[in-house]
Amino acid sequence: MMMHIEVLGPADFRLMPWRNGRGTTVEMAREDDVDGAMLWRVSAADVLEAGAFSLFPGVDRILTLIEGPGFDLDFPEHGQVAPVELLRPVAFSGDWTTRAQAVRGPSRDLNVMTARGRASARVHVHRDAASSLPLGDRSLFFCLAGHPILTVADAECPLGLGQLAVIYGGAERVGALSAGATVVQIDITFSAAPT
Repeated sequence: MMMHIEVLGPADFRLMPWRNGRGTTVEMAREDDVDGAMLWRVSAADVLEAGAFSLFPGVDRILTLIEGPGFDLDFPEHGQVAPVELLRPVAFSGDWTTRAQAVRGPSRDLNVMTARGRASARVHVHRDAASSLPLGDRSLFFCLAGHPILTVADAECPLGLGQLAVIYGGAERVGALSAGATVVQIDITFSAAPT
């Protein structure tokens, strides 16, 4: 696949209801297979009160707090509680019964979902200048602060606050991120070529 970069902003995002009907999520980017089944999705949601998360069987999730004081994720069937703290990714299974609890104030999270066995994800947070960052089959960069400039091959891609760059194939590394920026990097790797 030839490398290309797509820059998305709030006007491109889609507001969607949660599966359990208890709130809404902003779908920022996703890729489906030829039959319409999700391979991966990146979205953002506000957590305002304690409550159950929707179940997503067969899906792996990584949640990263991007605004607010945070909350805890309770996985009662597994006897675990994971604190959700600013810019610290938390990975868990969409099969698990999951509740938000001890909500410390209005919080917004960035949520990455991948179809288990078909794709996997890694999430890194860059809070300052970075260079020569390895890329996945798809790599996404979400700007939380500053004015980062991504350099990929011979292309420069400036990002503004709240914009998301999606890099599709054909490049192994991104050349640089500017100092003074906070960026979430999401790398998607396919188990096999998507169909």
